[in-house]
Amino acid sequence: MTSDAPLVALRGVHARDASGPRRRARGGLHGLTLDLGPGVFAFVGAPEDGTIALTETIAGVRAPLRGGIAVGGQAPARAPSVRARIGALLSEPALPEARSVGAAVTIARRARGETSARPEELLEPLGLGHLAPRDPLSLGFAEARAVELALALSTPSPLLVALHEPLADVAINLLGLVRERIRDLALAGACVVVTTSSPADARALGDRIFLLHKGSIAGEGDAAGPLPGGEAALRAWVRPPDSPDDAASVRALARILSERPEVRAVSWEEREGPPPRAAEVRVSGDDLDACALALVDAAVEAGVLIESIAPASPGIGQVRAATEALQAFRRTATLSHSSPVALSTRRSPGQGILARMAPPAPTPAPAPAASPVPPPAAEPPEPPREPDPREPSGGGS
Repeated sequence: MTSDAPLVALRGVHARDASGPRRRARGGLHGLTLDLGPGVFAFVGAPEDGTIALTETIAGVRAPLRGGIAVGGQAPARAPSVRARIGALLSEPALPEARSVGAAVTIARRARGETSARPEELLEPLGLGHLAPRDPLSLGFAEARAVELALALSTPSPLLVALHEPLADVAINLLGLVRERIRDLALAGACVVVTTSSPADARALGDRIFLLHKGSIAGEGDAAGPLPGGEAALRAWVRPPDSPDDAASVRALARILSERPEVRAVSWEEREGPPPRAAEVRVSGDDLDACALALVDAAVEAGVLIESIAPASPGIGQVRAATEALQAFRRTATLSHSSPVALSTRRSPGQGILARMAPPAPTPAPAPAASPVPPPAAEPPEPPREPDPREPSGGGS
């Protein structure tokens, strides 16, 4: 692999997962082509959009149906030496069979070439040391995924770390440490791929976000930019000072923010409870950094305390709906750039109401004179009607 080659390369990849009932596919990839280097890349989508299929194929768990995948210049499904440098957290945990969790961790580490390592060294930093003596079959779903996440984040000299929902369904309380580990892996030169149905998790982890929709990339952007279905926004939890009229402080904050040119919209929701009551404030605009500075300035002016600030993200339902609308718009725009279409009020046989306009056909040359066509023969007169005996006769008696 040359120095300028991507760590992960996909070329026209078609793939399916096997995560549905009876190992049927829930989603797949359809002709995906992509190059990824060092960094954290978050793919937002549902399993039906191909997130599980992407994780499994780049990790070498299954080969693509068509197309090619290269990690470090080799196909991961056919290169055990490459798979040893790939850390993976899949949708379903699959720890090696062993008498204890600690033994299963040791087997997994030996399979990737590690020799002298105590399982507690891997489990304890994430608060999982108490699981080492347990039987792997006794672990719950989130506990087993937590152990596999610890294994993935400790991959030696990793080329790729593929993580499906690393912040969901994992029995780890130190999620801040998980984010720090992911960041350290990327800074060390690894490619970290996160697949998730949570736009908020994608923003929290990714340097770059890809929107995966029905097996294809529907959009991409920086983590600080807006996703389809919502503009750039911040959520802040603020607390007014200890005063009888604490609601007035929050309203003053909203009024000051509404007058700032960098803020496009502001809303707030007060929480129930005894004073001083906290409130959630949502601020949106074109630039998140500018919105954050405006929020801090307004809080000082209004005399309220900011407890926390975080980016606000639309839900996966909003993202998918917005993506559907965007793709429909693109299809319409593509059609509008094709040949003009005219509405026809007359419909000829075999022709629809919409008829494509064509240049006028040349006027045909006059046909040679033909013999006159005889007029159609006159129809014979109707025979006289027989008199009805029930009708009175026309003469007198």
